[in-house]
Amino acid sequence: MKKFLPFIIICALLLPLGLSASPIDALKPVGSAKLSVVFWDIYQSTLYSDDGTFTSDDLTHESQSPLALNIQYLRDIEAEELVEATADEWNKLGLGKTTYQPWLKQLTAIWPDIQENDELLFVLNHTDGGVFYFNQEEIGRIDDRNFGVNFLRIWLDKKASYPKLRNKLVGQSK
Repeated sequence: MKKFLPFIIICALLLPLGLSASPIDALKPVGSAKLSVVFWDIYQSTLYSDDGTFTSDDLTHESQSPLALNIQYLRDIEAEELVEATADEWNKLGLGKTTYQPWLKQLTAIWPDIQENDELLFVLNHTDGGVFYFNQEEIGRIDDRNFGVNFLRIWLDKKASYPKLRNKLVGQSK
């Protein structure tokens, strides 16, 4: 037993490194979709919820259901492009500039440049806002409950720019 003790100690020290839990481990996939524009593949996305379903009530401030959106990028994208695209989508959804301008500043500070195969995960916390993860590492939070819902509206609102993508994400393959 004594000669195995160093091995046991090393294994005990290394074990927690391999067991880091993902923020979506307890969630179930609702739907997945790939965004392609013309002939460029942009990203593969998956929506998660606690029970694997989604209703429009999940995007209300009264909802307590956790939601997460994972995006695996299929091409390089600069952080500045992501921020600009986010502003464009909020404009299309009719969100006022005075509402989202402070969020854009926070996103600029949080989001990195994206390389092909990088993952950006957003986990909605209805009470506080939301948390961003980049390749499984937490990179920032926006503690504004209005932010989280309005961020996910970009993909999940019935007026989203890509209705086929939206329908696949929410489990409606129309």
